[in-house]
Amino acid sequence: MGKAAGSFSRQTDEVAEQAGCLPVINVPRRERPQACLGIKMRSLSYNLIFRWFASCLLALVCLAHTPSGFAAEEAVAEQTPGESGFWVANEHNIQDISVELGIAGRFKLGSWTEVRLSLPSDAFESQANVTVIALDSDGVPVEVKAPVPETVNGRMNYRVPVKIGRRSSNLQIHFVTGEPGNSQTTIREIPIVDLAEPIQATQRWFLQIGADLGMADALQRYSSRLGDTTVLLPLSEPSQLPEAWYLMEGVDLVVWTANDSAQVEKFQPKQLEALQEWLKLGGRMVMSVGARAPELIADSKPLARFAPGKFDRMAEVRDTTELEALVGREARIDRAVGGALTVAVLKETIGVSRVVEGSRQASYPLWIRSAVGFGTVDFFSFDFTADPIASWEGREPLLKILLEDISDRQEETKNAAPTGRSVAHFGYTDIAGQLRMALDQFPGVRNVSFFMIGAILVVYLVLIGPGDYFFLRRFKLRMEWTWVTFPVIILLASIGIWRLATWSKGTALKLNHVEVLDVDMASSTVRSTSWFHLFSPETKRYDIRIQPTHIPATAWNQLESWQGLAGSGLGGMSARQSISTVPTPYAIDFAPGDLTDASLKQVPIQIWSSKTLMGRGWGEMDEFEAEPLNERESELIDGVLHNPTNMTLTDCYVFHGRWAYFVATLPANGTARLVPGQSVQNTGKVLKRRRVQELSEGDSLWDRQSTDVARIMEVAMFYSAAGGPGFTNLSNRFQSYVDLSSHIHGDRAVLVGKVEQPASQVQIDGAPAAEGDSQTWSYVRIVYPVQRRSDSETAQR
Repeated sequence: MGKAAGSFSRQTDEVAEQAGCLPVINVPRRERPQACLGIKMRSLSYNLIFRWFASCLLALVCLAHTPSGFAAEEAVAEQTPGESGFWVANEHNIQDISVELGIAGRFKLGSWTEVRLSLPSDAFESQANVTVIALDSDGVPVEVKAPVPETVNGRMNYRVPVKIGRRSSNLQIHFVTGEPGNSQTTIREIPIVDLAEPIQATQRWFLQIGADLGMADALQRYSSRLGDTTVLLPLSEPSQLPEAWYLMEGVDLVVWTANDSAQVEKFQPKQLEALQEWLKLGGRMVMSVGARAPELIADSKPLARFAPGKFDRMAEVRDTTELEALVGREARIDRAVGGALTVAVLKETIGVSRVVEGSRQASYPLWIRSAVGFGTVDFFSFDFTADPIASWEGREPLLKILLEDISDRQEETKNAAPTGRSVAHFGYTDIAGQLRMALDQFPGVRNVSFFMIGAILVVYLVLIGPGDYFFLRRFKLRMEWTWVTFPVIILLASIGIWRLATWSKGTALKLNHVEVLDVDMASSTVRSTSWFHLFSPETKRYDIRIQPTHIPATAWNQLESWQGLAGSGLGGMSARQSISTVPTPYAIDFAPGDLTDASLKQVPIQIWSSKTLMGRGWGEMDEFEAEPLNERESELIDGVLHNPTNMTLTDCYVFHGRWAYFVATLPANGTARLVPGQSVQNTGKVLKRRRVQELSEGDSLWDRQSTDVARIMEVAMFYSAAGGPGFTNLSNRFQSYVDLSSHIHGDRAVLVGKVEQPASQVQIDGAPAAEGDSQTWSYVRIVYPVQRRSDSETAQR
């Protein structure tokens, strides 16, 4: 037995040395103390169970938190010098392939974007199945099947929607022809940074169409960090504009200088329709027109859909007192180059006229802000790039005022915490990150502290070592009984650890689901935004789909996808590390021939881990005839509130201007009357929940560590009206379309109420999640048009 033990020890040393581990110390036999056979066998047993103990330690560490997976560095394949990407396999012998990503070579992490592929039409002998694979925010590969290509000039052009969640990752493109077992496969792998430059989810993205109206200079000279957190990107080719609205999800603002009719004619009707849909579903646009207005915004012209009224005529304005007063400049505009200001005159305008020149008999709105569905358009009736505005010293201050309105004046307050400090302490700097953290708290799922893990390890070591020895001595048993007591201790410890794990994590699939359903009464547009977290009690793959149940819209469109964490903290999309080792991709499965209907297939979730997902839906509601609300004195409103849904809304608030009105209940398909002065409160105090008058505007009551989902949603839905970063010390750049504060301060009123059940149902493997194992928060917002008092009073505001 001694020889066997020595041989085993020497073999162990050799294996350890080859593996680069510390060798086992080998004591000469003659120097070893003589001991009984039982002691020797126990020494061998300790060596044999070393790996088991390491596995047990790993299991204990996993109890501490609810991770999304295990840490691992992203593997980047070797790239051929001088070539964008490389062939992993090329059984079709493809030599000519063009791959483009994003818009004008940029895309935003965590938002939908587009991959454009172009190959010769004779590249394949039979029809090929084309898929694009990218990593999600957890580093798990996600595949999307390409739709049927469009053949133009002898080339097949594919347009594939994707979401990219890792800044340092590769894009894989698969081409497969033939039948299973007799197929040909070609795989092209390209580093993301070789295709397009990623834009961080915590940055703003402004897309410039046409000549620069001075926005770039205004951003560079802006007296805050707005210029550092904003990417202004000129659109180099009209063909780069997507044909589906959600492929512009990462764009925060479109700035269009409409003074070139030849350029506008290059845009396809599908592209302009997609841009209009993007606006209606929460986008923002700044449009400047001038002498070319009759060719661009007149009836039936390409850009007429974006104008806040009908084009009437062109006019010359010499009295620009209001515009000069707005920017605080005494120098007259018409004296800059000795000419009058040419403007496009609109009739039947909608929205709020920010600057109006002239008299009541002949008024000329120069700046109109109008609501288009859930988005807004800032329309300037003059050309920023033409004289006299181009030479006017007040042009840049005017753009700064515009930027302040877009970015929120409280964006860079002294109260805002440094970004690095926020990431280190909280792991996020955006309010979407706080919502993600709150939704990752599941009922019945407990986090075991590291102190408890340490205590368990100490107790375990004591039991298997001195505890076992003294137990045998205490009951005067022979040491050979360790062959019985030692396995019993291991068995009991394993059972105890497993019971602790099941007690802390549970054995049921759990769901946290938040949904916001928005209805715009003026445009009959309906949209839905859902965030949902799944917690799995086992390692399994799931099919996930959102099924509408109470949405008042026809031809409903629904997209499901993963949800990323904005920022560079642990698990953030801008971080370099990946936190998954799952090699097999799951799919974002689009319905055949329909790129507006997608579900998730075979989503992998590790045991006792969670997955963060989201869904966006949209559709049109049947026209609903209802009188607009009326604005009275001091911005007070009255009228009848209509509920176009079949859900009863409770604990409602109506926000307009600086006033908020409480409405206890709005019945399903019913009405409620709003009376001026009744149950009216200050909007800021309602959203901030201020209870004492002594608090100054700079005092922050926001708890950035709070996991109160209802409270987080109250602020996220009206972020700017609640005080923005001056109140929360968090930004709102990742999913800013959820904020409807811009509608509150215009010719709209927004009602928000709670409903018992979401308007959509999350189905997992074809069945809804059990009610006892799910938490839901559901809100309905209804946007009502408001008939304002007069244009002159509007201009004064």
